Amino acid sequence: MALKSLKYTISDTPRVVWTATQEKSISHEYPLNVKQESCEDFIARTYFQFLWLPESIMPLGLLVPSLLRVHAPDGGVEAPHPLHVLLERVLLTTRAVTNKYQVELPYILANGGGEGEEEESLMWFAVTHEKSETDEEEPWLNQSWRSKWMERMERREVQVQILLYMLKLSLPGTPPPPAVSSPSKKRRKIGEPPAPSLEDRLEAFMDKLSMWQLVSTLDTGLLHRNEERDWMQVFCEDVVEPRFGTTVPAQLALFRSKIFPHSPFSDSSDSEDGDATPPELPTKRARSVADPGAFATALRKSLEQPARSRSRSLSVSLAEEREREQKQREGSMGAKRKVLNREVSMKRIFKPRERDTSELERKEKEKAEAEEKQRAEEAKLAALKQQQQQSQGVTLVAATPVKSKSVRRA
Repeated sequence: MALKSLKYTISDTPRVVWTATQEKSISHEYPLNVKQESCEDFIARTYFQFLWLPESIMPLGLLVPSLLRVHAPDGGVEAPHPLHVLLERVLLTTRAVTNKYQVELPYILANGGGEGEEEESLMWFAVTHEKSETDEEEPWLNQSWRSKWMERMERREVQVQILLYMLKLSLPGTPPPPAVSSPSKKRRKIGEPPAPSLEDRLEAFMDKLSMWQLVSTLDTGLLHRNEERDWMQVFCEDVVEPRFGTTVPAQLALFRSKIFPHSPFSDSSDSEDGDATPPELPTKRARSVADPGAFATALRKSLEQPARSRSRSLSVSLAEEREREQKQREGSMGAKRKVLNREVSMKRIFKPRERDTSELERKEKEKAEAEEKQRAEEAKLAALKQQQQQSQGVTLVAATPVKSKSVRRA
């Protein structure tokens, strides 16, 4: 197992003798050694370089050709390709990527050091040469700047992992069986789910991209114009599709269905005769609900249903429901009637609810008795008032006596 020689090389022997000042100006800060490395070290170095160095220096479109420099064995087509084993070192899961960029690396940046591994060394090389909008000498100590940089690097990691999984699935030859470290791991506990396959792990990264796309488009809507592609769609069409369009068409079709969602409002969803036809999507395997991309996939499926199929007439639906219930009643011949009646009445006339007859009679009787009692009390009060008026006599006021005038005698 060896590496293919490069088509263009630069000689290490300098043709011009550098002066002492020029030698001092040459940077020797690059942490990785590129001389006399094994195939395992070459795979790891290539992975680290395409991950941490900027796109202008290490474009993602050259990742797969760089890894394919590893020679395939001469044992025939059925022999496993050496990259099957070498790529296992750099393949990650969605959970490992989340923990890496949200827990481990932010802690190393905030505390100013780690264990001095190769990836940590290249990370420090990248972050110290990163352009910052502020004049801070150590911008990674700023929580806001560090979070944005880690978010951007996590997106880069997801793209790299998709390319690595696509490459592993497209390799010729039969892949070797997964290695088992200890005999105790051969047996799986009862009820424990099996380990996810390569296709499941690749689809989990696709769902992660789909979730990011869904979150980023909540304000502007789920529909994109044809001339406006986001960075995920550019990655799918410009990087993944040209490389793996013919080798892994099923995975590529699944990737396109997640990144380019079907519009439920487009006119192409309706055929010429007026019948709505859903878009053709690749068949997916049953997956756990705990998948981080299950919510985005379910939401997109609900939106992918044609608008005409969702706007069926209520009367048609009710008629079909009544026909099904009628057939069930005829088939059962005497079966009990369903407790829940799903027929919906469209009448707007108020119809009082039927009540118990005895209850109504009792209430009417109580009401009549109350009215009769009230009338008796009113009659009693009127008679008492009249009796009081008769018992009281009429007081006559005597006239004031007039004093007689005395008659004078002559």
